Amino acid sequence: MNEHARRDELKDFLRTRRERLSPSDFGFRDTTRRRTPGLRRDEVAQLANIGTTTYTFLEQGRDINVSTNVLDKVSDVLRLSEEEKRHLFKLAVGDLPSVKAVAEEPDPALLTMLQNMGACPAFILNYKFDVIACNELTARVFNFPASGSELEQNLLWRLFNVETRKQFYENYDDYKRCVLAYFRLTYTNNVGDDKLSELIQALKNSSDEFVADWSEHEVFDSSMLSTPIVINHPRLGRLEGQYVLLSIFGYPNFTLCVFSPDSSTDTAAKLARALEK
Repeated sequence: MNEHARRDELKDFLRTRRERLSPSDFGFRDTTRRRTPGLRRDEVAQLANIGTTTYTFLEQGRDINVSTNVLDKVSDVLRLSEEEKRHLFKLAVGDLPSVKAVAEEPDPALLTMLQNMGACPAFILNYKFDVIACNELTARVFNFPASGSELEQNLLWRLFNVETRKQFYENYDDYKRCVLAYFRLTYTNNVGDDKLSELIQALKNSSDEFVADWSEHEVFDSSMLSTPIVINHPRLGRLEGQYVLLSIFGYPNFTLCVFSPDSSTDTAAKLARALEK
């Protein structure tokens, strides 16, 4: 894990978690004389019963050794979710094993499985969120290009740069939040990777919306697994369901994404008809 990038990620994460808290919830006066939103660093230290210098250096990304006890206290004060707490520990400890891109292409057996998933659009993402394989139904529903530049094959790039995305996804903001929060976990596992850094810079250059959303440092949690996806498809009409995210044994850099139709709607029937055409 690249040390400089890890520390930058750590300090931005702690700052955003601290700034989202209301001082009044902790008994501090929330006055207009505060220069920044949320709790101050010294207030976090006071509540965690640790030294102000210790917390300040931690949030500044300094090269210090912190105990798990200190990180536990900081997590409690910042009211981190379990997923956010794991995210903090990985960034602060810095020596947890990173996910390595052990393969560039999925095994042929995975591709065969993908094509035999019936009326469920499914595709495989690599650690940069490039769509490296998809079944026929995915191509028809989501119009993923069969060829094109690397950026055009990237899920994040399409999410922030395809003009019709906000009309295609009825709950675009919820879907975008879920995707970006999941990507944050992938990024943390590969902090400092040159290809990831290039992708993020390209997204920043192309989209002010990405710049604003990325700066929030939101981390994927279990509640997002139930995020509904509502699609206004130009040919198939309204499609409702959820994305199921699956890890692939032996391929830690890949994620299998399956669009599971909502059984209370006619989405499955529409997808089945689309597959027949």
